[in-house]
Amino acid sequence: MPLKLNSFSINLGIAIFLFTLVAGQCFWLFHVQHLFLVGALTDALCSYILLYGIFLFIRYSPTFYIPKYLKIGVIDLQGMILTIAWVFFCKYLLLNIFNQLPQYVYIWDQTLVIRGFVGWILICSFIAIHFFVTEFEKYSAVSEQKQATEQLRKEAELFKLRQQLQPHFLFNSLNSINALIGKHPQDARRMVQQLSDYLRNNMRKEDHERVSIHDELSDLQLYLGIELVRFGHRLNIKEHFDVPDQERLMPPFLIQPLVENAIKFGLYGTIGTVTIEIEAFEKNNTLTFKICNPFDATNVTPKGTGFGLSSIRRRLYLLYARNDLLHIEQFKKPFEASGIFCVRIDIPLNNTNSPNP
Repeated sequence: MPLKLNSFSINLGIAIFLFTLVAGQCFWLFHVQHLFLVGALTDALCSYILLYGIFLFIRYSPTFYIPKYLKIGVIDLQGMILTIAWVFFCKYLLLNIFNQLPQYVYIWDQTLVIRGFVGWILICSFIAIHFFVTEFEKYSAVSEQKQATEQLRKEAELFKLRQQLQPHFLFNSLNSINALIGKHPQDARRMVQQLSDYLRNNMRKEDHERVSIHDELSDLQLYLGIELVRFGHRLNIKEHFDVPDQERLMPPFLIQPLVENAIKFGLYGTIGTVTIEIEAFEKNNTLTFKICNPFDATNVTPKGTGFGLSSIRRRLYLLYARNDLLHIEQFKKPFEASGIFCVRIDIPLNNTNSPNP
């Protein structure tokens, strides 16, 4: 995140610095130039209050020109002009305050060169600092705008990926409900209720960047209940969840697409019972999900293979800027066409205990 410069802190710092110079000049005039104390203090205060006014003019004047590229000659010239103006106003003001006191006029004549040199150094230094501060503020504003734009783009892409995973599941569920209405109306009603609960929970999670592991697992159970009604005895689910603290947070909508893929490709081309294994465990501040389904290499792969996995991989990259969080493993049985296809995702956990709005 870009560093922000606080204008009040900058102005306060300048004021403290100038009051330090006031004390130094007062001491110099009183002890070295032997000017009376009230005169030394008045001289120092008036001089540096006017100098502070020049600093404010440089910082806030919309007409004050700052060169695009730092050029020492331009800064020196600007500093020289402002120094002459500062010395002139200081001398005019102070000589009028002390009514042309001979001792004071003599001190001014003796110290004119050193006053001008010190003023020129201070004004040139402030112009250079003002240039760098202005450029830094411009850079910070541009950087902040780029970060905001990138964040909006990432959120839009994440939302699009989430939305792409929902429609085909909804269409399949509605087709299954339609098929059950005639032969098994009780199952159709139960499936409608489960689908309603599932969609209601998903809509509630749309506004959250993180949800608790408990909520994600609860929604997974609702989804599995719908799929068990759809496929009946053909689908068998084995679950093993070893997550002690289910109030930890994780991104929503990561697990259901993986389980949906496993069911889709595990059941495709088979007529018998298919077992889907779902495992979840937490280790080293990382939540790991592993979903395994059987596959038959002799069957034609269903159309659309890979979208769910590629979208999850993309979402994990957008969320964590890592490409090593999704792993695919295949275990083929010796002398057989069948095997086991497993997908594992590792989700880094944070220590927050409440969902982000």
